[in-house]
Amino acid sequence: MQRKDNIRSKISAHLRNVLAVAVLCCGLVLLSAWSNHPAKGLKHTAFSLNDTIVKTAYQQMIDSLYELNLSPDSLKRMGLSESVLFSIDSLRKADSIASIKVYTPKELRRMHRDTIRRRKDSIIKHTPRVLDTYIFADSIKYTRIFSWKHDTYLNNQEVLKIDTTFNYHFHDLPFHRDDINGQYLGVSGSAALPFNYHRRQEHDIFPFFSPYMVYTYMPESMPFYNTKTPYTELGYTGTLLANRQKSEDNIHFLHTQNFTPTFNFSILYDRNGGGGLLQNEKTDFRTFAITGNYLGKKYIAQGGYIFSRLKRQENGGVEDLTMVSDTTIDVRTVPVYLSDANSIMRRNTFFITHSYGVPIRWKVQRDSLGNKIADTLKTDKGTVTYFGHYGEYSVYSRSYTDNITDSVGRSLYRNIFLLNPTTSADSARVMNLENRFFLKIQPWDAESVLSNLDGGIGHQLLNFYGFQPEFFLSGNRNKTYNNVYAYFGAGGKFRKYFAWNARAKADISGYYKGNFSLDAAMRFSSWAVKDGIHLTAKFSSSLRKPSYFLNTYNSNHHLFNFDFDKTSRTTIQAKLDIPHWGVEASVGYTLLNKNVYLDSLCIPTQNNEAMSILSGYIAKNIKVGPLHLENRLLLQTSSKQEIVPLPKVALNLRYYLEFFAVKDILNVQIGADMTYNTKYYAQAFDPALGMFYNQEKYKVGNNPYVDVFINLQWKKCCIFVKCENTLQGIPNNEYYSTYRYIRPQRAFKLGIWWPFYIK
Repeated sequence: MQRKDNIRSKISAHLRNVLAVAVLCCGLVLLSAWSNHPAKGLKHTAFSLNDTIVKTAYQQMIDSLYELNLSPDSLKRMGLSESVLFSIDSLRKADSIASIKVYTPKELRRMHRDTIRRRKDSIIKHTPRVLDTYIFADSIKYTRIFSWKHDTYLNNQEVLKIDTTFNYHFHDLPFHRDDINGQYLGVSGSAALPFNYHRRQEHDIFPFFSPYMVYTYMPESMPFYNTKTPYTELGYTGTLLANRQKSEDNIHFLHTQNFTPTFNFSILYDRNGGGGLLQNEKTDFRTFAITGNYLGKKYIAQGGYIFSRLKRQENGGVEDLTMVSDTTIDVRTVPVYLSDANSIMRRNTFFITHSYGVPIRWKVQRDSLGNKIADTLKTDKGTVTYFGHYGEYSVYSRSYTDNITDSVGRSLYRNIFLLNPTTSADSARVMNLENRFFLKIQPWDAESVLSNLDGGIGHQLLNFYGFQPEFFLSGNRNKTYNNVYAYFGAGGKFRKYFAWNARAKADISGYYKGNFSLDAAMRFSSWAVKDGIHLTAKFSSSLRKPSYFLNTYNSNHHLFNFDFDKTSRTTIQAKLDIPHWGVEASVGYTLLNKNVYLDSLCIPTQNNEAMSILSGYIAKNIKVGPLHLENRLLLQTSSKQEIVPLPKVALNLRYYLEFFAVKDILNVQIGADMTYNTKYYAQAFDPALGMFYNQEKYKVGNNPYVDVFINLQWKKCCIFVKCENTLQGIPNNEYYSTYRYIRPQRAFKLGIWWPFYIK
C-alpha cells in the first residue's frame, strides 16, 4: 500500500510539473505577443555547453522577451508570477556554466519563504533561496552563478564574464590568453612581460613582483562569486610525455559555494611551473586564496587572503647563442651562465572592502491620520549615502643567493661583487598597511546621469627593508613612511546606453607627497545588433615618484642611490567591442616624460626627454561553414626603442575545423595555432634583481611558432592535445622567448579543464 502511495505521489508531482511548464510556456507566448515581437515557440528548457548550439529562433524569442526589461514589481502589476521573470532571465543569461533549470511558482514561493526564515540552502534538494541585494540588477541576481571584481576605492562592482568553453581554455599561458603573446623566460611561472604595452602591469611599492602579476591576483582583480549551488573547477596542463627534468605541470583548483543567498565562500589554488629546457631553471609559482563576500540589502563586503610564492633556479640564460641553432645536441647540454643560484619571493595579503548604504528621505512620510510611515525606500532608488572602508595588510619579500667562482658567471654581472667576492645573499622586503575611508552620495538613484558623488581619505604605512652599507655598524634598520592621500570622483549612467566615471587622487604627505592622478572613462552602447555594440574610452594622467627600490637598493651586484624626479604619464585609450560579429579593436596612446627604465648595464636611468608609444589591436573571428579563422593583430611603435623596446608587429592566428563527433555531446576542433612577432631588441633578465632590463646586442623574433592541436569539449569537460613547436628547425631553431632564453621545443602538451556543479 505504501509503495502504491509513493507511485501515486510521484505521478501527481510529475503532472504538476508538466502543468507548471505548460502555464509558463503560455505566459511566455502572451508576453511575446504583448511586446509585438513574434516568437516561434519554446523548444528547449536547457542550453548545451557550447554557446554555438543555441537555436536562432529560440534565442530571438528570448531576446524579444528580455527587451521588455521587466521587474518583479511590473510582473505583479500584470498579474504574473516572478517565475516568469526568472525563466526569461535565466534563458537570456545562459552561458556554458550549466543547463538552466526553470523554477516553478511553488519552488519560488518556497525559496522566498526560506529566505525570510533564514534557512540554509538545500544542497540536496537544489532549492536555493533568492538573493536580495541592491548592488546587482535582477538580470544578474537570478542567474545560477555570476562573478565580479570590485573597486577598492569605492566598492563598485564590475561583472565578469565566466567563459567555460574550450576556446577560452585553449591558451594555457595567461599572457597568451589575455594578450597576443609576451616575452618570458621559457617556463610557465617565470617572469613575463606582455607585448602590448597598454596591458602591462606595474607594482609600485615592490617592483620585483611586477613580472609575475600575470599569474596571480591583486585585491582589485580578485574574482568573487555568487552561486545557487556549489561549483568546482579542476584544471591541468602539462607535458606528461616529456622527460621529467623538462616537464611542465600547471594545476588549477577552484571551489565556490554559497552558505546563504548573501554569503559566499571561495578557495583558489594555482600552480605554474616546470623543469625548463635549459639547465638550472626549475620554476614553481603558486597562488593560494581564500575569499568571501556578503551581499546584503544595505551592507556589501568582499575580502580574503591571497598568498603567492615563487621558487626558481636561476641560470642567467644561454651563454653562447650560436649553440641554440645546432639541432644535433640536446638543449640540456647548452652551457648557461649560472650553476648555483636561486631566488625566492613571497607575498601575503589580507584585505577587506565593505560599505553600508543609508537611504535618505528629505520629507517625513505620514498617513491620513498623521502617523509616520515606515521608511521603505530601497538603496537603488532615491537619495542614498554609502559609508565605506578598505583595509589591506600585505608583506612582500624577495631573496637571492648565488655562489659564483668561474669567469663565465662573473661576466654576467660584469664582474661586480660589492659585498662578497664569490657568494651573494641579497634580500628585500616591504610591509604595506593601508586604510581608506570613503563616502559616496547617490543624489537621485543608481540609474541617473549623475548617480554618485564620492570622496575619501586614506593612510598608507610603508615599511621598507633593503641592505645599506652602514648596517655593518648600526645593524639592520627599516625605512618607514606615512603616506596620506585624498581622492574625489563622480559617475553616472543613462539606462543601458551610456555610463561614465572620473576620479582624481592627490598625495598629501609621505614618500609620495606631491603625486597626482586623474582617471576618467566613458562607455557607449548601442543595441542595434544582438549583444550590442560597445565603445569604451579611457583617459588617465599621473605625476608620480618612482618606486623606492629604484631609488635605493644595495646588493652584492647592484648599488642604487638616486633621487629621481617625478614621472609624468598621460594615456588615452579607446576600445570597440561587437561580440555578435566577433570583432574587438582597441587603440592606445601614451606620452611619457622623465620615465625611469633599466639601461643596458641594469642601472635605473631617467629619460629626460618626452617619448610616446602608440598601439593598435584588432581581433576578428571569421566562420565559413566548419572552418574557423581566428585572427589577432597588434601594431605598436615606440618613439625611443632604446628606452621602451617593443615589437612593431605581433600576431596570433588560430585556424581550425569545428564539428560534432557526437551530436550535442562531443565538439571537436582540429587545426593549428601560430604566433609571430617582428625582430626587436627583447629585454634581458637580471637574476639578482629579478627584473627585465634593456639590451642592444641581439634581436629576437621573425620566427613563426606553430602548435598543431586537437581541441575537444565533451559535455562540461574541455580537453586539448597540442604538438608544440611543430615546425621546429624551419627555418632555424632560434625560438627565443626573450634574450638568452628559449621557448619550448617540439613536445606534446595535454590540457584538461573540468567544472563540477549540481544542476
